[in-house]
Amino acid sequence: MSDMKTFTVRDLDRKPALVLDACDKDGAVRIRRRNGHSYMLQPEEDPTRKVAWRQFLIEHRARVTAIFPERLTQAQTQAVDQLITGE
Repeated sequence: MSDMKTFTVRDLDRKPALVLDACDKDGAVRIRRRNGHSYMLQPEEDPTRKVAWRQFLIEHRARVTAIFPERLTQAQTQAVDQLITGE
């Protein structure tokens, strides 16, 4: 995780919103002390977000089933592949 953003304890003290926003955006940040020790800070998992994602997948599956009630045949799949490749 060399691309993890690194902040100092001073940054955490003076600009906590900046550190926490980076943590939200990147998933985790490193906090480094003067003596060289470093710590990882990451946000807690939001249980309501997990439920929302699951609900989205259920609704998405229902939309796809409504649009494509039957599976494509092998010939239809090959025709789509040829259209995509430009053959």
